[in-house]
Amino acid sequence: MKVKYLIRIKNWILNLLFLFIIIGLVFNASAAIRKGPYLIYPGDNTKMMVLWQLDVTEPCTLEWGLDTSYLLGDMLVTEYGADHQYQYTISSLNPGTKYYYRVTESGGSHIGTFRTAPSASAKNVKFLVYGDTRSYPAIHDTVNDAMVSTYTSDPEYQTILLHSGDWVATGDNEADWTTQYFGRTYLNTLEMQANLPINGCKGNHEQTGALFLKYFPYPYVSNFYWSFDYGPTHITVIDQYTSYSLGSPQLNWITNDISTNSKEWKFLIFHEPGWSAGGGHPNNTSVQTLIQPLCELYGVDIVFAGHNHYYCRCEVNDVRHLTCGSGGAPLYTPILSYPNVITAISAYHFGKIDIQDNVLTFTAVKPEGTIIDEFQIFHPTSATLWELY
Repeated sequence: MKVKYLIRIKNWILNLLFLFIIIGLVFNASAAIRKGPYLIYPGDNTKMMVLWQLDVTEPCTLEWGLDTSYLLGDMLVTEYGADHQYQYTISSLNPGTKYYYRVTESGGSHIGTFRTAPSASAKNVKFLVYGDTRSYPAIHDTVNDAMVSTYTSDPEYQTILLHSGDWVATGDNEADWTTQYFGRTYLNTLEMQANLPINGCKGNHEQTGALFLKYFPYPYVSNFYWSFDYGPTHITVIDQYTSYSLGSPQLNWITNDISTNSKEWKFLIFHEPGWSAGGGHPNNTSVQTLIQPLCELYGVDIVFAGHNHYYCRCEVNDVRHLTCGSGGAPLYTPILSYPNVITAISAYHFGKIDIQDNVLTFTAVKPEGTIIDEFQIFHPTSATLWELY
């Protein structure tokens, strides 16, 4: 009788252990990462924001350091919001320095690296730009493959990636963010997002912007506009879906932002171009009448836009208007006879900006490496001005 009782207890314990194992397996299976990790540059060269999303609620660990020993810091990060999102801004970093980080959750670890923004006194910097990544995530992945190869072969390009809007096809549809921009099957996309901070503007396909804000919570001044310095550059992000008419708060802010900034190089980024090559959308006249005069008056070098799915360069009174709108969206056919068009080509591409003191070199590149446009901008130095005098 006693032996039977002991056997029953043993069987009960074994069944309980088996149940715990099953529960643990189910928990680990469901604790999958849905998005990220990915990076946002918050406008401070001593900081970097790391973001990710899981399928369940659980605490995660974020570690960082100068190598894969991750000795500089670790933080237990809990979710925020109602959809298992996580974010943490690493601070007290050194400008212009490469860091390694690791996110650990019950399903495993996820690693990445980043370089902090250069010092405020830096004269040289390189960065990348693209846009309209919506609709065809497999093509987007090939563009990301080329950008990963770019910063792998030249680590000076592991800085920041600018995005000219239309990140996904239907911005208010959660499924599009999951399957298109953050698709887990596109390994080059995951690699790029884990190693290159992405700062960009809202496009018309982001619709109300509710989910865009959910996944890209930049430190906006208001609505979806803000600006930041990056080494020798100043980048102004404009929200074309909030009024920037004469006397509007946004236009007043834009005017003050670019007129009071003393950086050597100034750039604007927004979605709908003032000058492009048609074939999809017409030129935005508000940009022509309201933004262009500010560019001429306050020395804006390049205006980055998207919206039309091709590459195009227009030049208006020494301001370069670049349409970088084919990072994954269906291609359009440009019309070369449009006003102020220097060159345009229907091709998937990204842009490389290389600033060396007073010389800027821009190169538009197809994913396979073919150069489709290249130009330089020279800023006169005190020495050259003296020679002219």
